[in-house]
Amino acid sequence: MCIRDSVEFINRDVKGSLKDIDRENILPRHIIEKMASLGLFGLTIPKKYGGKGLSLREFLRILEAISRECPCIANVIFLHSMSYDFILRFGSDEQKEKYLPDIAIGRRILSLPFTEPQSGTDLANVKMRAVRKGEYYILNGVKTLATNGMYANLFIVIARTSEEKHRGLTLFIVEKEDGVKAIGPLDLFSARGAGIATLKFENVQVHKSRILGSEGDGFSLAVKGLALGRVPFSSIAIGVVEGALEEAVKWSSKRKTFGKPIFENQAICFPLAEVAAELRAIKAFSEELALMIERGEMPIVEASMIKLLSSELATKATKIAVQIMGGWGLASNSKVARLYRDAKALEIAEGTSEVQKMIIARQLLKEFKG
Repeated sequence: MCIRDSVEFINRDVKGSLKDIDRENILPRHIIEKMASLGLFGLTIPKKYGGKGLSLREFLRILEAISRECPCIANVIFLHSMSYDFILRFGSDEQKEKYLPDIAIGRRILSLPFTEPQSGTDLANVKMRAVRKGEYYILNGVKTLATNGMYANLFIVIARTSEEKHRGLTLFIVEKEDGVKAIGPLDLFSARGAGIATLKFENVQVHKSRILGSEGDGFSLAVKGLALGRVPFSSIAIGVVEGALEEAVKWSSKRKTFGKPIFENQAICFPLAEVAAELRAIKAFSEELALMIERGEMPIVEASMIKLLSSELATKATKIAVQIMGGWGLASNSKVARLYRDAKALEIAEGTSEVQKMIIARQLLKEFKG
């Protein structure tokens, strides 16, 4: 699997369906099956488990390429990969051997439902219960805003196993056939097609062998997994910027007013030049962080930085593109309108911009406090 293959897949199998996906808010089954056949659900899974074995840097470039046209599919792939990364990083050998081969070929699609109706950013406020009964835990509760919730049959779930705030949380591998019910897709104006759902867990029975790490490790493992996931998530934002920039340049170089292309007006080309410069810097930062992670480092604060920068640039770039295209940019089924809506979600998902600023600010205090 390479960038060219992913671009061909989008152009051949997806672009013609984008308006329907946006309207219906769901991916057709044949597109999901095609994604599985191309290995898009196992890009960074080691080859010994049936995956493609790609490096993180190769994975980032594929997410960028797909996001230029269809961020929702990139979101599906990203969330699936971040979920199985929990198994790769924190799972036992038995868990890896049991689940990764099916995950790699798309027989198992994952969701990572951490958000609850009353808690999102405040992970320590999770209310879902997991009560120990012999060899099993009984899970009860509701998760919401779960990307891939409509497609998934395997879930990495965080639940409360004791009353301790942070040490009272545990991660579980939950199979849909255990009794998980998906309600959706949720009718959001952004990320349409990403299968976002509410998930109900009613007396869901999970064997103790499906705990990730140990009981009580859930909070610390979740923080680590979510933090590093912000680097590939930022590649979706980078792809959105590239897509918006390309559309705006093409349009403004052809659209004429008073006998000349509007691109020749500084009011048009200067904002695009700024976006291009910021994009180049963020892409270099992305490459640096990918190398750090591949070396086994944990650039948690830097991951917040790139998530903040890339998501806010995506909103800026798509807003500029819509403005340049005027009424045509406002058409609900236009590419830049879709990218504009998807860009806004990037500032909110995987930790809002405000959360990223808090993480960065804390680090500043550690470094420079007198």
